[in-house]
Amino acid sequence: MDLTKGELLPGQFPGPASDSSLAWPLTVRLDPAPGCTADAILIATAKQAALLLLDARTGVARGEWSLPAPVHFPDSGIAFSASEDGRIVFLSGRRTVMALHPASGGMEILWRHDRDLPSLPLLLTGRTLWLAEDAGVTIIDLDRSARTEVTHLPPGATSEGVPVCGGALFARAGNQLIMVNRAGETFGCVRLPARIDRLLADGRSLVHAIGKGHLTTIDISTTPT
Repeated sequence: MDLTKGELLPGQFPGPASDSSLAWPLTVRLDPAPGCTADAILIATAKQAALLLLDARTGVARGEWSLPAPVHFPDSGIAFSASEDGRIVFLSGRRTVMALHPASGGMEILWRHDRDLPSLPLLLTGRTLWLAEDAGVTIIDLDRSARTEVTHLPPGATSEGVPVCGGALFARAGNQLIMVNRAGETFGCVRLPARIDRLLADGRSLVHAIGKGHLTTIDISTTPT
């Protein structure tokens, strides 16, 4: 809807008869200049093997890409995550990790996994890809195509990971938060009183753990080595 004129904009994707759930739309800033506001919206559905980027003001398509398979996302609808360099990372099907460069329009396959991944948003820090799996965490060095399997964790991934100084923080079944460094070593296991459904990092030393009916803020003050 055009909020200035109060008029509906032409629907493009998905159509009214698509009968498909919609991933939570992601705002994207195409101009990296400081102070520039988000000016496009990234759209995906559970049934169409495609991405669409819409102009935030007019609804006009700014880009469209075909995918190997539809974007895989959980019931919460959160499918996309933004890396430190601005790439949008997502899961196409159950095993293919892809990245979109919004400014250039480039699309790439980062990794093809050898087993199905949970429908959780992905974490990319620099050239390190972190995959939260039910059996543990897989750390992938994309430059060397090398992987480290971290299996000595409580089973069951309940949330995507978030970056912390020196590594990443993951939520596991049993309401546990566990920090993992790039070498696969674990630090600082904390058990919270309720299930953790989502983690949000503030970019400094705080991580917010969100679950049904609760919000817990954790101060990550140590640096794993």
